[in-house]
Amino acid sequence: MTDTPIVLFPHTHVDSRVLERLIETFGSLTLCQPWFTEPTVLSNPSKKGALKVCFPPEALKPQRDFKHLLSEYQGWMRDHQGGNRPTAFSTHETGDETWAIRKDIRDAGKDPDDPALRNTLKWHLVLNLARDLEEERETADTLLQQAAKSKSPLAEAIERDEQTPDMFGDLPLSAAYPYVTDRHRNLIFEAWFGLFGPIIDSGIETGAELLTLDRQVMTYALDLFDGCDVQPIGDINPSQAKEIDAQGFTVNREKLPQLSDPSASIDPVQKALSGRTFILLEA
Repeated sequence: MTDTPIVLFPHTHVDSRVLERLIETFGSLTLCQPWFTEPTVLSNPSKKGALKVCFPPEALKPQRDFKHLLSEYQGWMRDHQGGNRPTAFSTHETGDETWAIRKDIRDAGKDPDDPALRNTLKWHLVLNLARDLEEERETADTLLQQAAKSKSPLAEAIERDEQTPDMFGDLPLSAAYPYVTDRHRNLIFEAWFGLFGPIIDSGIETGAELLTLDRQVMTYALDLFDGCDVQPIGDINPSQAKEIDAQGFTVNREKLPQLSDPSASIDPVQKALSGRTFILLEA
């Protein structure tokens, strides 16, 4: 356990059983969720107080018709699944199908001078769709785990002394968002920091370390600083690394480079990640 605040990133949804294991490891966690998402419920009520759920500032709450817009987009995605399935973050110009959705997003940002207010609808849409993908991944992983544990349907159809092939033994569980490229990952990061950055940089979350369960998230964060002018940084203090006793998890803890001149960067995600400490936990 550690006294440093731990904030899940960029996950806005984590299976309750995994959350409880993480709470056992860190003592307490902060999970950030966009408005109008389903509440996170732990199966063990005794751990409820160890999970802090944060929402964006009230000023960044979309109008009530946001749920209708999200439902329309999700319906469009379901109707257009197929061999050339677009991702949940697709920006392909496909004609009238997405015209109304794009218009709603543009119209929502017409008047406010504050960039956060102009982008809040887009950010909420991105994070809600990313949450859908995480839930899809969890469902797929659960089905694969069940299939891997079940008896092969060929077991009784072959000789007893002949080894039954395990169709799922070498099939890895998904380790990242399906269908997500680096460009999409940047959209997710930008939306997350746009909505929750002010929260984790103030109050009890000040100095928080970012916890991810996705190796590609950490890899992308580190790659963002390739070729940048950064301050020299040392390794994580060995005593700090030993603070995390994560049974059943592989732990990788790294401090991201600190930009020498953050104001020179035009990438808001790079600025937001500069100098932060990342923790990657893999089962």
